[in-house]
This record gives sequence, C-alpha cells and structure tokens, in this order.
Amino acid sequence: LPLFPRAVERWDVGYLADHMGSQVYHTFASSQEERRFAYFFDERNEGAYEAPPIAEARRMTFQDFVAKSKNSKDGKAYYLQTPVLRYEGGQTTCPKFDRQMEGDLHTMDNAMMRQLAELGSFGSISRNQLFVSFSDFLTAVHYDQQHNLYLQIRGAKRFLLFDAKLLPALYPYPSHHPLDRKGRIDLENLDFERFPR
Repeated sequence: LPLFPRAVERWDVGYLADHMGSQVYHTFASSQEERRFAYFFDERNEGAYEAPPIAEARRMTFQDFVAKSKNSKDGKAYYLQTPVLRYEGGQTTCPKFDRQMEGDLHTMDNAMMRQLAELGSFGSISRNQLFVSFSDFLTAVHYDQQHNLYLQIRGAKRFLLFDAKLLPALYPYPSHHPLDRKGRIDLENLDFERFPR
C-alpha cells in the first residue's frame, strides 16, 4: 500500500540521524546475548512487586543511539521507539524534527490510514510510532492497548499473534505489576514445569 512512500524512499538510519535533531528519545538497552525488550513501568508498581526490568530504559539522542548500536563495546544491544505524530483534539503534533523530516511526515496518506482504521473498526488513530533496532531483537509476549497498523520500512519483523482466548496460557503478569500487559513465558525457551498450560 502506498501509505507513506516518502519514508519508504528516504528513511534509513543515516537519514534519520541527519533529520531527527538533538532531542532525547526513549531507548532500551539489553545485553548482547539476550536482546530482549519490554516496557517496564516501576512508577506503576502499585502492587509493590519485586521485578527486575527485562531491558534498561535509557534516554539518548538518535545520533548517540546509532553510535552505541554500531559500537558493541559496552555489551549492550539498543532499541529505540518514539512517537513521530500525535493526534489529539483535532491537532496533529510531532517532536522537534527538522523541516525536511516534518515535511516527510505530512506526506503520509491520512485518508488511506483512516480508511484502513475504519475497515478494521479501530476507532480514531492517536499516534504514529517509530521503532528502530540494528539487529535481532525480541519483544516480550505482550498485548497492546490500541489496535496497530504496521509499516515496515527497512529490514524484517516477525509477529506471532495469539487468540485472546489463549491469554491464560501466556501467563500474564498481574495488573499493577511493572510488566503489566506482558506474558511471563519465554516463547524461545518454554518452561513446561513453571508454565504447564
């Protein structure tokens, strides 16, 4: 689908490094061996659970993210995510990118995006997110609070989707846990003694 051809034509790591500015972005660091990522919200730990984060939250510029990702001396693998457009109250806003990248973002075919959202009964679109990693990275089993339209610009990503009826077999963390909305199972190393379903 020609949803965002300007990004498909132009956006690669070098282009993003040149145009995303010097602001700080949400980045996660995991060990080179693990390469696992999951949000961890300690401030939401209303249940006072003991839970080490799966990946360490960091904040850095895009240029620092690229440099750290290319230089593995610290033994870490990095994953970046940030909203690039937000839609609230009839307004569209974006972070402080340069004019060229802002121009790119405004070439997205919003009519097509609304049409796809309507076909999927998604409701109104609240934001567009950018996810960047340099090598195989595994996101923990989780569910999102919103419907997703996914546009892969470079590289590849594999999704495993589960019927909501299978939620108990994914052993979700309880509500108010820092890893709320994530499963406790590791799909690459299933432990049938701890998680027999």
